[in-house]
Amino acid sequence: MKRNTTWVLGSVLVLAVVASACDTTSPAQQSTSPARSESTPADNATPDPPETDKPKTTARVDLEKPTFSDPTVLTNPLFAMNDVNQMIQLGAEGPDGLRFEVTLLPRTKTIEWEGQQVETRVHQFVAYSNGRILEVAVDFYAQADDGSVWYFGEDVDNYKAGVVADHEGTWLAGRDGPPGMIMPADPRIGNVYRPENIPGLVFEEVTVKSIDETVGGPKGPVSGRCSSRNGFRTAPWRTRYSLQAMASSRRR
Repeated sequence: MKRNTTWVLGSVLVLAVVASACDTTSPAQQSTSPARSESTPADNATPDPPETDKPKTTARVDLEKPTFSDPTVLTNPLFAMNDVNQMIQLGAEGPDGLRFEVTLLPRTKTIEWEGQQVETRVHQFVAYSNGRILEVAVDFYAQADDGSVWYFGEDVDNYKAGVVADHEGTWLAGRDGPPGMIMPADPRIGNVYRPENIPGLVFEEVTVKSIDETVGGPKGPVSGRCSSRNGFRTAPWRTRYSLQAMASSRRR
């Protein structure tokens, strides 16, 4: 979800229309959200960005090592794919129209990290710009016992002129660095967490700015929105910031 695709997260606010969300007859959900998102637990071997470039980290909520007893059951209401099989995100980057498709795949992947064998849910992410494919990635997610959702890596195909150009941005927890918290169990204003922190590849830090907001959706108000500020650093270590918002699938 980011490599040279950090452009997706760092520069776009998208409108997410989630198929199969709240009921079985007409399952749709609308929420504003970033194209994708990621984070990491404390790792003394992982360098932080310069103090002048990063948001304050006085309220890190991803410092304790998570445990995973039933990691493929994703119930966190602020994780966009917690109860749907596919999500479509629409937006724009400058004059270019963007479309992101996220699909739950019918398999899991077990990843070894610090002595734990963690079974992860597998999602496919596809990005288009003006109808042309930009990226296909397979992402790995798991929910910790406290309800937080963690990002365990991604396999990336970046496209140019319709063909695979490279695999930049591919990483795997346990091999390249730690997994990252992508959504706390119970976010609070001021919480800070790191969805990605892979040395030499990507750094992302999220600061929660507001919680429990209500926004309009195609079937009525959507409650529980959580807005945050994201800071991204990608090689060659340019810092970018954006705002994101995720809304609970529970409608009032």
